[in-house]
Amino acid sequence: MTARSLELRSRFERRIFFLQGAAALLLLLLFVRLADLQWLQHEGFLLQAERNRINVVPILPTRGEITDRNGVGLALNLVSYNLTLIPERVENMDAALNEIQALMHWPDERMQSLRKRIKRSRDDRPVLLADKLDWGAVAQIAARLHHLPGVDVQAGTHRYYPYGPVTSHVVGYVSLARIDDVKAGVLSTEKVGRRGVEYAYEERLHGSLGSQYEEVDAHGRRISAFKRVPSRMGERLQLSLDVRLQQAASEALGDRTGAVVVLDVKSGEVLALLSKPGFEPNRFISGLETEQWQEWVNDPQHPLINRAIQAAYPPASTFKLLVGLAALQAGTPLAHKSTQCPGYVELGDRKYRCWKRRGHDQVDLHKAVVESCDVYFYELGDQLGMPGISEAALEWGFGEATGIDIGPEAVGTVPLTGSRRGAQRWYRGDTMITAIGQGSITATPMQLARFVAAIANGGSLLRPILLAGQPAEIERQIDVKPEQLQEIRSAMRDVVASVHGTAHSAMGRLAWTSAGKTGTAQVVGEAQDDEVVASDKPQLRKHKDHAWFVGYAPYENPRIAFAVFVEHGGHGGSAAAPVAAAVVRAMTKASSADEVWEEATSPALYEGD
Repeated sequence: MTARSLELRSRFERRIFFLQGAAALLLLLLFVRLADLQWLQHEGFLLQAERNRINVVPILPTRGEITDRNGVGLALNLVSYNLTLIPERVENMDAALNEIQALMHWPDERMQSLRKRIKRSRDDRPVLLADKLDWGAVAQIAARLHHLPGVDVQAGTHRYYPYGPVTSHVVGYVSLARIDDVKAGVLSTEKVGRRGVEYAYEERLHGSLGSQYEEVDAHGRRISAFKRVPSRMGERLQLSLDVRLQQAASEALGDRTGAVVVLDVKSGEVLALLSKPGFEPNRFISGLETEQWQEWVNDPQHPLINRAIQAAYPPASTFKLLVGLAALQAGTPLAHKSTQCPGYVELGDRKYRCWKRRGHDQVDLHKAVVESCDVYFYELGDQLGMPGISEAALEWGFGEATGIDIGPEAVGTVPLTGSRRGAQRWYRGDTMITAIGQGSITATPMQLARFVAAIANGGSLLRPILLAGQPAEIERQIDVKPEQLQEIRSAMRDVVASVHGTAHSAMGRLAWTSAGKTGTAQVVGEAQDDEVVASDKPQLRKHKDHAWFVGYAPYENPRIAFAVFVEHGGHGGSAAAPVAAAVVRAMTKASSADEVWEEATSPALYEGD
């Protein structure tokens, strides 16, 4: 064999060896990959195969219902059907939506909105096309589901608020999940609490998702269902609210704007929390129309604001109770003496007038509360000083949130003077005005109701409670002597019981004896003539005073405290006190004799402060 032949043979053998090595390496890699697929990734690929064959459909939980203290439903669940669509399982989206539109007779505007919702949603999650449907509306689609892969009809429930605007601010409402909710893990087909109790107790009301396992074909069409994990219903909540009181307050307030708060004086339970005008919460369930939302937002009466806790107003003469207590606690001289009321007080070149122009003659603290004498409280506030008034107001719960669960709350304003942070420049005249509840002092109806409850229960400042059965929570115990409280209580009683009392006509003969204080908050600085004050014309109504009445009942053994506010209502005795009387009658189921007496005396309602 020649050298040339040997060289060629050697080269050939090297190539054979290289090819054999490459083949062995490839076989090794193939074996490793096969082992990886067969052993290491077996479970993952099996799961993926199962997912292609098995469709897991979420089962929405039934939301927990909300009732009042007597078991009356405030937020209920009614049986209905939902129409949903899973985008990734729809073969031809345009064709599917066109067929659904033809079967449901939906307008083009609605379909455009649905297309936008589908684009914003995840492809693997159900998209709610319609809810609150009866069987007649979905029967045709249900019969054609085998032609509409990815589309489903599900039996379920929808939220219903039987008392609508009457309980809208306290109960709240639910609406379809938004983008932020979906990012947080909520399904786009779920309903989420937005306001009131629905929002505050969302976790307890919502419940937990269930699931149904379905076998599907290559086109995503359901073949059979073989496993079901039931959802867990949300918790049923019983509120302390008494819807009978709520309705009585609403009927008494009528179409006027205002708020009513009723508290249990011992526990702090909220028995009524009304804000008018309200809104219709059932409009939110299937998606609120833009026109309706804009109508509410632009309404000058602001129906979306909860006036009971979110709006603060000058407390007017109801604040005289606080000034009287502060003066008694501080030992202010005038608190134990009397003064002459000629109808005004002079300070420099200004006259600060009493609401009663001819004056109240000789006045002490008791008479000043009963007849709401401004002059007495001008002088009492001047002696007490603004720092004393401010400290007492803060101690009795003004200028702070009450802690009710359905915030946010307005905290109102308490003027600060002296060395305190946030203190402002102050004059004696400002102190006098503040002492009668005008000027820069403001409070919410809830704050005033809590304040009066503290007077009635011996000085315990309570946190308002919305859930029935919760123990009382005392924010703090006010350091006030029983005899000082009794002096104010006695005056409050005569506001109602005395013929000279500013609430005698409205509340003088109820089945429960009551005690209270009227207030008329001035809206414009200048004096108002009788024609403007009495007018009901819209352009003049905004100049009318705000009306207040706060109190508690029964006087001997207090059970409830209340605050009534009527925006631009006029006088507290004639506008707000009758609403409080209706609340007390609802609590006591007043006898016909009380009703006859009311009809006989109502034309002569007291027109003072």
